Amino acid sequence: MSEFGIEEEFLLVDRHSLLPARSKSSLQEIEDEVNPSSGEACAEWLPGQIEFATPVLTTAEEAFESLHSFRRGLSAAARARGLLAVGLGTASQIPEAPTRVSDGGRYREFAQLAPGIAADQYVNGMHVHVDIPDREAGLRAVNGLRRWIPVLTALSANSPLWRGADSGFASWRSIHYRRWVVFGIPPHFHDLDDYDAQIAAALRSDVVLDEATLGWLVRLSPKHRTVEVRTSDVQLDTATTVTLALLTRALADVAMDDSGTDAVPANLLNIAHWQAARFGLTGLLMDPDTQTTAPAAEVVRKVFHRARPALTRTQDMRRVHHGLRRLLSQGTGSEEQRRVVARKGAGGLLEYAAHRLTDSSQDDFEQSAGTSWSVSDPP
Repeated sequence: MSEFGIEEEFLLVDRHSLLPARSKSSLQEIEDEVNPSSGEACAEWLPGQIEFATPVLTTAEEAFESLHSFRRGLSAAARARGLLAVGLGTASQIPEAPTRVSDGGRYREFAQLAPGIAADQYVNGMHVHVDIPDREAGLRAVNGLRRWIPVLTALSANSPLWRGADSGFASWRSIHYRRWVVFGIPPHFHDLDDYDAQIAAALRSDVVLDEATLGWLVRLSPKHRTVEVRTSDVQLDTATTVTLALLTRALADVAMDDSGTDAVPANLLNIAHWQAARFGLTGLLMDPDTQTTAPAAEVVRKVFHRARPALTRTQDMRRVHHGLRRLLSQGTGSEEQRRVVARKGAGGLLEYAAHRLTDSSQDDFEQSAGTSWSVSDPP
């Protein structure tokens, strides 16, 4: 059973203007107040964004408690200052004037490199780190996970709105990120020498500042002994975050045990990623085995069965099965956002998302571990 960690990025919005919060004093107060006893919280790219990184986790229960505890503290601190904390993959509305990036040398470097991109980076993701015993196993995980990045994107889609309108995409955050110098699904690497050589070649460019600039959606972490999966939008609720994290860990574990993964061409996977960002679970997805499109539910069933051996070892199969069935039947965060906007408008969405950040999803999470089901049941 691999240890894992989760990073979530949240948005703080003014409940009156509906814009991301900009008061440095209020944001600093919130950051100080919600400093967790375990894990780490810090300001993100732009004012109004805050990131939480869990401690090292072993079980689903640990993950839920760590994430939900931080979300409760963040919500309370925000409301006390007239703000709403929300788990939205994009800010539904952003300021007209460019925004200065948060303090920090690295943020300044990126702002100088790409000012037009940095100024509206109001996008919020969820990253999953999975521990690896060594870099060889980590590379097997990268190669094995590549093919499943589009379906993870579709499952996690939670960013349909941008600049006060529907973008037409289930995950506009995913499209937004494609503007950076290195992005997308990496190539299949023959071995570690190939991986290191391709990184070294990229670093010879004067627009790739360091290894962390390589924004591949799955990569060996430049800072930790982990494989890092960066494709998911932040989620409205904790239970869905945990479902996606457990599935991601299981896929990484299965890939580390399997050295025979076929090399699906990166250009096909990046087309499939765009398709997943556009339609989420409401359309077709690419079946990585046949490299043809199939109904989303079929591809979700395939990714679940791929992860089954590891989910069985960690006793997470029922929980992930339940979570995937819920996404297929009720829709992703993007579909949920659209339903709420149709009924309540943009202001109503922010109030709704603030409630979903800390709602009673723990009941659903606990019940999912004991759900009666058969392994032949589709997700």
